Amino acid sequence: MELQMKTSQKLGVSQRMIESSEILQMNLDELHQYLENLSLENPLMELEPPPAEQKYDIRRISAPDEQNRVYERQDRKDSQDLWNLNTKNTETLSDSLISQLGGLKLTHAERRILEYIILNLEPSGYLGMELQDIAEAVEAPLEEVTKMLQLLQTMEPDGIGARSLPECLCIQLQKNHPEDETALAIAREYLEMLGKNQLPALAKKLHRPLDEILRACRVIRSLNPRPGASFGDRRYMQYIHPELVVVKFQGYYDILLNDAALPPIRFNSFYLDMLQNHDSGEVTSYLSEKKKQLDWITQCMEQRNKTLLSLGRLIVQKQQSFFQNGPGYLTSFSQAEAAAILNIHESTVSRAVKDKFLQCSFGIFPLGYFFVQGMEEKDRIKRRIRELIETEDKKHPLSDQKISDRLAEEELSVSKRLVTKYRNELGIREAAGRKEF
Repeated sequence: MELQMKTSQKLGVSQRMIESSEILQMNLDELHQYLENLSLENPLMELEPPPAEQKYDIRRISAPDEQNRVYERQDRKDSQDLWNLNTKNTETLSDSLISQLGGLKLTHAERRILEYIILNLEPSGYLGMELQDIAEAVEAPLEEVTKMLQLLQTMEPDGIGARSLPECLCIQLQKNHPEDETALAIAREYLEMLGKNQLPALAKKLHRPLDEILRACRVIRSLNPRPGASFGDRRYMQYIHPELVVVKFQGYYDILLNDAALPPIRFNSFYLDMLQNHDSGEVTSYLSEKKKQLDWITQCMEQRNKTLLSLGRLIVQKQQSFFQNGPGYLTSFSQAEAAAILNIHESTVSRAVKDKFLQCSFGIFPLGYFFVQGMEEKDRIKRRIRELIETEDKKHPLSDQKISDRLAEEELSVSKRLVTKYRNELGIREAAGRKEF
């Protein structure tokens, strides 16, 4: 037997370092929940209760985009200020439909059935429940439930209460194009062929001239496949709490940390006094460990704030054109560049960016929005793809491979797979779907 000695190096990651990384990665909501849970198991830790009504002075900031209309509740009532639009006043689909019941002559039982159906509609406006289940829930005959659903389907928006896409389209056609038998036939049975743009085959199937099929398809494509989508839905409404706020002053920008959403941490005076004066070694040891934990958490949060502020200032510096002119004026800037400038690891930047938001005069944006690599080249390629498709022969549209070949002739090396990806991002259909007959 021969004994050998080998030297090796191992990188050990302590639990504290893991905890520090996790805290950096948390957004405000996650961090708030984490602190609340921690306060339940650490007797030395107390969270100051929030004030009765938290108010923010953000009058210097405007937000024209739709996403910010549900950002914060304010005490000012100026309906023209988009920051202060109360989400309680946003009309939902159920609000709209129930308000329409007021003009109908209904018995108490009929109104109860209709309200139940309305409140169980999906956000898209479709009814996902089986009618038999509704009948059992409201303790009414199936025939009565069916009758009330048919009544609902006469209401606005057109197509409401449908149980499938064909039914949704047929409801709209019967309301607005009742004489269009060709469109009704396609909507009922041949939507898949329409989706694949198989119009000549569809003409043969229905024994109609191609011109008639083309006209009917234009009618169908003008319909709304999701009639409830234009309404708000309180069940899914979320409030975004941005970590960073950019404020414009005369000639410069300042960046603020939005830490008002987090409750301040303080030591529990009773247990702190017990730690300092208790005779029991076991109690003292336990409380001492909890104090070390709390000290470390406090350090981690301070480091998190420092990293976010440094990163925010760098974003403002590198994307100055965006903050002056708005979306469309971003410049190429990578997380690797940010890490090198801040002298931190790229993974630290990635954690700091994850699920976090920045608020400025143009709206609320994910931090990752400001990191773009090779954007100019990508935009150039996508713009050229759009141009090639717009000028193609619509009777013989270009395949993705042909587009790739055309780009190669212009010394733009783009694979067929990447052409497909960019085309989808542009919302353009494949060649078969673009073909005109």
